[in-house]
Amino acid sequence: MTDPFRFYKEAHLADDSVLVYRAPVDAIESWRELAEQVRVELARMGFPVTVLSAEILESEPVGGHVLVHEIEPYGVALDWHAPVQDSRSFTEKVLNQEPEGLISYVSVAAEVIIRAMFGVLEEAGFRVLVDHQERNYYLHRVLEAPRSPIT
Repeated sequence: MTDPFRFYKEAHLADDSVLVYRAPVDAIESWRELAEQVRVELARMGFPVTVLSAEILESEPVGGHVLVHEIEPYGVALDWHAPVQDSRSFTEKVLNQEPEGLISYVSVAAEVIIRAMFGVLEEAGFRVLVDHQERNYYLHRVLEAPRSPIT
């Protein structure tokens, strides 16, 4: 498995004319394989999830996501998209920058669900990491599949 952290240095030392440093194809493929293993394990435990490229702007399906990051922050991470996030009410609150109430509730609920999926993967033997990004945002990373899967 390709360690996502090895690309941080390369990304930050890259020529200024290169705005985005994309991980090499073999690294991205290894992360996609890992993401698929994560999807299978979470589905096995009752969490149906979708594997998505984090960089492709597409509508997010409702439910759990296993994101493959080809650019910084690199690697595989978990995410959640609640149905209410597609509502007009939620969109209006986001546009009006009203973080309390519904937006806060959705954020906390998503964090609870992501932590539950994360815990399942950790118990299954996946190597995982909670990576503090900025402010109160944490990236729930999956770094490696279990060496001895539970069957």
